[in-house]
Amino acid sequence: MGVLLVLFSRWGCGPVPGYVLLEESPVRFFSQLLAMVSLLVVVFMPGTTQATTALYVDDVEQAERSTAVVVATIGEADVGIHPKWNRIMTRTEVSVDEVLLGNAPGLLEIEQMGGTLYGETLYVPGDARFRTGERCVLFLRQVDGDWFLTAMEQSKYRLVQTRHGELLERNLSDGIVVRDASFQLRPYKEPPKKPIKTLRSFRALMKSVDSTGMSQ
Repeated sequence: MGVLLVLFSRWGCGPVPGYVLLEESPVRFFSQLLAMVSLLVVVFMPGTTQATTALYVDDVEQAERSTAVVVATIGEADVGIHPKWNRIMTRTEVSVDEVLLGNAPGLLEIEQMGGTLYGETLYVPGDARFRTGERCVLFLRQVDGDWFLTAMEQSKYRLVQTRHGELLERNLSDGIVVRDASFQLRPYKEPPKKPIKTLRSFRALMKSVDSTGMSQ
């Protein structure tokens, strides 16, 4: 069964021409881009086109879906055209400082759909954004040798140095949903006061995750 992913422009003016993607299992390109397809749902909005959103996953569930969870420093990004599928792709170099769970090389590239090239911008709502030099915790999934974020923006925590140590911080967009007790989808709302999450406590949490349940 295909999954329809409709991408919207930065200005909210509707779908970006030529970037309505239909995922089918025999096609490797789309299986890579939608490695976290089980987290995506299509929401039909009355009077408008379709919009794509994602199911909220907590840290433990996301770790179990990932190939690796790492502390990393973001390097340079390279924007180009996918040689086979003629789409704008961004590859961001990542230096892995510490592997918290799973296995990952010391240096890897994260592939993301989107970017700006030759004056053309492809914007993917709900995906993580990186800055060169920033230090992060990342949930990563490897597909056919290539590396992707497991659940888009949910897969990146910024690390912020404080007097209490390094804290994990993350701001999610409005495109996250959860299932309520009756299994209906509703918007996910972050708590008004987020619990303090330190790198030390996160390390302990990752140690508690059964690595045999992780995706390969």
